Amino acid sequence: MLDSPNGQFHANLTFAGEIRFGPIYYTLNINGRELAKRIFGDPLLWSPDSKLLAAQEWLTTEYGAGPITRAVLIDPTTWRIATLKVAEKGFAESFQFSGSTFIYRKVFTARGERIELEVDLNSIHNWVNIEPITK
Repeated sequence: MLDSPNGQFHANLTFAGEIRFGPIYYTLNINGRELAKRIFGDPLLWSPDSKLLAAQEWLTTEYGAGPITRAVLIDPTTWRIATLKVAEKGFAESFQFSGSTFIYRKVFTARGERIELEVDLNSIHNWVNIEPITK
């Protein structure tokens, strides 16, 4: 469990499966509310003001197709999510918040490449509502 700096929110990754010869993937819930129809990898990082949670979303669990991941930002107050650039055959990781900038890396282990990206948080306009849980 990863608590937000202000203690108001609690993010929890729950084991959902494992890629053959690869990493584990998880479901994610915040304060017990699950992000339905999505899977995540580790890491998670709260912004210093507790307004956003950065996570690594997995877009496939198919051994031959992946990894395909992307960084996402989650606003737990409005229950909205913004997706960032996809890392085909790589992982979005090394999350950092610095003022109004979100910094992360796309890591492509097979080809030994790392790309650092900086995103102005004020420039993100693709926020969408997170789908409700369906049971």
